[in-house]
Amino acid sequence: MTNNTKHEDALLKMGIGYFREHILKTLGIEYEYIDTGSTELVELTIHSLFMDFTFLTTQDMYIHVEFQTTNDSEEEDLQRFHAYEAMYSHKTRKKVITYVVYSGGIKKTRGELDCGLYTYRVKPIYMQNKDADEILNKLKNKMIAGEPFEKEDYAELSLTPLMSGNRTRKDKIKDAILLTRYGTSEDSDKALAMLYTLADKFLTGKELEEIKEAVAMTRLGQMLFDDGYKRGESEGVIKGKIQGALLSGKTPEEVAEMLKISVQEVLKVKEEENSKNSKEA
Repeated sequence: MTNNTKHEDALLKMGIGYFREHILKTLGIEYEYIDTGSTELVELTIHSLFMDFTFLTTQDMYIHVEFQTTNDSEEEDLQRFHAYEAMYSHKTRKKVITYVVYSGGIKKTRGELDCGLYTYRVKPIYMQNKDADEILNKLKNKMIAGEPFEKEDYAELSLTPLMSGNRTRKDKIKDAILLTRYGTSEDSDKALAMLYTLADKFLTGKELEEIKEAVAMTRLGQMLFDDGYKRGESEGVIKGKIQGALLSGKTPEEVAEMLKISVQEVLKVKEEENSKNSKEA
């Protein structure tokens, strides 16, 4: 795993935590959580299905949250959510409730699916009545006036990619990320992480790369990069010491004892070196 991947993973982890502990309440999903659930399901036919977010509540049931940017295939979407719920409930032996957050201009959708003897339901949440342009402009004016951002401001900022407005989703995310640079609090860092989490979900290719560049310009982004670089540098030094000790004739056990690391770490470096040498031969 590269240093960049490590600090991106750290951002995603922080973003999911902020989403669970703060943003869900802003959306009206009021539960207390004790864990984040797996988001991958594998059917018997070896198809992988990926859910957006799942969280285990103190009521011993899972909250499943999906983001939808279109409603062109409502029945198909409901069937997919129904399948997610059924398999996740079977896997965990717990109840599952699905909330679907609809972004942009979606005002109304089907929330029910006729399944014969019963009706399957999801809980829709609509973001169309919130205007991202209005919120971004409001916070920009607060910044210019030197007024501090409140917790509620950061919560709104985190959700702007899901709201309506004239900006593209990429521009909403980028403008919101640049506004997080105004603050140096834990809330600004978590809002940045949440924005990156949404970027990772909705954007690809050059648009996602542009967002990564914007993140790198923030205080948190630089801190994560520096931390990842230092870790990578440290790992490189240890790897070099392992290679040198092995070349001197020491056994993996002796190297592990000398460097105060596990034998498995030494064997991993030895295997990598053997593989490299065999390819060069």
